[in-house]
Amino acid sequence: MIVSQQSKRVGRAILSRRKMSFDGPREKWIKERLSSTLRPYYLEVVNESHGKKQDESHFFTCVVSDQFASKNLLQRHRMVHSVLTEENGVLPFHALRIMAKTPNEWEESDYVPTAPSCQGGDGRKDFPF
Repeated sequence: MIVSQQSKRVGRAILSRRKMSFDGPREKWIKERLSSTLRPYYLEVVNESHGKKQDESHFFTCVVSDQFASKNLLQRHRMVHSVLTEENGVLPFHALRIMAKTPNEWEESDYVPTAPSCQGGDGRKDFPF
């Protein structure tokens, strides 16, 4: 986690809700990639995998960065997603939930909605391709 001096107060919003997680290689990789690319003011990566934490299949990322200024929500999500996709454009895990804010937005509200229940599968079973 990266927390600047100014964000120590707001950083507790997520940490207080966070369960103890397995800090596996995929989670570490996500933290390293987002830290080096987006230089966040605040970063939290949570393994939300519903099976064993070692599965490392579902992640939540809260990224607060100046690089999101003047970007809409979709552009911000695309920025985070592009940092984590492989060369073929696919994530190396099943699910990614993203919270992407500027430092000013984070100071105004550090509210983070809870994750929806996973329905399983890769979401493609109903499509013919």
